[in-house]
Amino acid sequence: MIISDVKIKGDLATEILSNPKFQKEVERQVKNQFNARKESALDQFEKHPVTKELSNPEAGNISNTLGGYGDLFGFIGFEEGFDPIEPVREALESKIKYLGTNISVVYPRNASGQFATGKQSKAIFIKVQVPEINDFDDAAQFQGWNGGRNWVKGIERGISGAPYFADYPRGRSGRGLQLKGVISKSKGPAISFKTVQYITQIVNNFLNNFSKT
Repeated sequence: MIISDVKIKGDLATEILSNPKFQKEVERQVKNQFNARKESALDQFEKHPVTKELSNPEAGNISNTLGGYGDLFGFIGFEEGFDPIEPVREALESKIKYLGTNISVVYPRNASGQFATGKQSKAIFIKVQVPEINDFDDAAQFQGWNGGRNWVKGIERGISGAPYFADYPRGRSGRGLQLKGVISKSKGPAISFKTVQYITQIVNNFLNNFSKT
């Protein structure tokens, strides 16, 4: 998990620090903005090509992770009828959390990070929690030929076996097989796996958007 602080400084923060009513209003506004940004992150998840492809393998390799050949459901080797997206969706929703707002005095520091003389300022610190890719080890585990690994991590960092993947309506997924040898060009296209940013991109967008609120 990543705990992230969003800091707001300046005259507005000074005014809020001096007025309890403003502090309550800021807390309300921050929660509203957090919920809106979280909904946006979940919407990005639903619209991401990887999510759409695994939700509807019949659409083909719309994520282009396999160069347009076959589809991720068959390549990864999920059990036919299994929904790999729902556990990841639930994990993403539960792991983006609002932890609170803290209004504090900020003391000046020098280039070395030590306290220094100068004017004090006030700042609003908004604490949120977001997931890292390893936090999906359970939700994104699959029991295919890759041996129970985190497929979300694989999407971003790579999944081996693409040259051995045959897009045939067979196997546990009903959508492909892993052959013992590399598929020759006469039997099909030579493919490789292309990584794409997935959960990491969605989380980074959330943090960037929330910090600009």
